[in-house]
Amino acid sequence: MRSDFTALRRRLDSLVWALLPGVCILCNARSHVMADLCEACRVALPWIERACRHCALPLTDGEQICAACRAHPPPFARSVAALRYVEPVTRMIHRLKFGGSRVDARVIGSLLAARIRDEYRHEALPDVVVPVPLSRERLRRRGHNQAALLARWVAGSIDVPIDHRGCRRIVHTPPQTGLSRSARLRNLTDAFSAVRPFTHLRVAVVDDVMTTGSTVTALTRTLLAAGADDVHVWIAARTPRPAVAT
Repeated sequence: MRSDFTALRRRLDSLVWALLPGVCILCNARSHVMADLCEACRVALPWIERACRHCALPLTDGEQICAACRAHPPPFARSVAALRYVEPVTRMIHRLKFGGSRVDARVIGSLLAARIRDEYRHEALPDVVVPVPLSRERLRRRGHNQAALLARWVAGSIDVPIDHRGCRRIVHTPPQTGLSRSARLRNLTDAFSAVRPFTHLRVAVVDDVMTTGSTVTALTRTLLAAGADDVHVWIAARTPRPAVAT
């Protein structure tokens, strides 16, 4: 009964956002094309046109996999990212991450869901969506999990169930800003725990930004150890290069 109610609520939410015009969150113009984002601003966003299938790093050559992933493949099977992590996306993510902006979650989540539908048009979607969990301390301080806010819109848009409680972050790590990839990975060693088995499931991990991939790498290893067949990574924004950033 609860799952039926949740599905109905998501459909009603989608209908409301489709029918009622909004105000563009980037230029404040009235929007009749996409709720809360006008067509001009949507087109002007820094979309990722071509990316590495493994890590979602934007590519300029004809390869499907970047040189780094060819040399050292990540544990996750593939990644999908919608946007580059540059302005105005950084502003939208900041409002979502630190302000819990539901409007930005709705817009960014809808954009990511559209990219996912396009990327998986010839293949089956994963079985379940898992947002990257926050530690209790960080969740208590922020009052929200930005990955969970995004995952709600993504999962509802593509009709894949979401699991908010299957994994937990059991180690509170300091902010990753300014750390190298190896230092980030050390920070995240044993940071996640699977609360239940994911035996024979194909899992999609959702997060807001990927920089070095250390967070999703650590969570992927936890999910694989819990029995998942494979793990896909869906992220709203990708830093243009694997450099130290947010």
